[in-house]
Amino acid sequence: MSVTWTGGVLAVVDDDHDRLYASDRHSRFGAYLRQEAGHLTSPDEPLTAEEFAAVVWRIATEPVMSPGYVRIRPDVRAVVPAWDENGEGLLFDVHVPLPHQALANARAVPARWRDWRTEPVFVEPEHRWWAEPDADRPALLTTTVIRLPVGDDWGLPEPGELHPGHELTVAAKQSVAAAAAGINRHAGPLLAALRTPGRNPWAS
Repeated sequence: MSVTWTGGVLAVVDDDHDRLYASDRHSRFGAYLRQEAGHLTSPDEPLTAEEFAAVVWRIATEPVMSPGYVRIRPDVRAVVPAWDENGEGLLFDVHVPLPHQALANARAVPARWRDWRTEPVFVEPEHRWWAEPDADRPALLTTTVIRLPVGDDWGLPEPGELHPGHELTVAAKQSVAAAAAGINRHAGPLLAALRTPGRNPWAS
């Protein structure tokens, strides 16, 4: 998949790869969904839009699908669903590695301590893949979490009563596409600011 990772894009769906590498000739994502159908369908009480989105997002992303139906930008470690303290409101946590230079007092970190290891990723514009360093020296690995509460403006579709197969696949694709759009819209400006020192994402 060829992705242009602009400053505001953190997650994209990969329909081309999904069709090209589908074992059933229709949808690779759909094959994974069939394996998890027991967690996605219920004749008694259908999942809410938020419950459905949380389950299908985990299936659509790594490590369950590798590569994922939803691709996450290389300089983001993970985008994972979570629940608020009452267990009712859906959240998405965006885990962003920060290098030592982002710390208020970077000079306080001993020189021999390792930082996140980065490797180039050949996409436009160039981003870097962040990985843990070798464990031969101490390391200070700082990660910030952008926590996004899911609101009505995300437009998560209500799944209703679904049956395994094409209907379930279509509903799941609509759900993760809506979630990806919400994540990009709400977290994109802040991530761009984290990657651009001195930038205020909320300035008019």
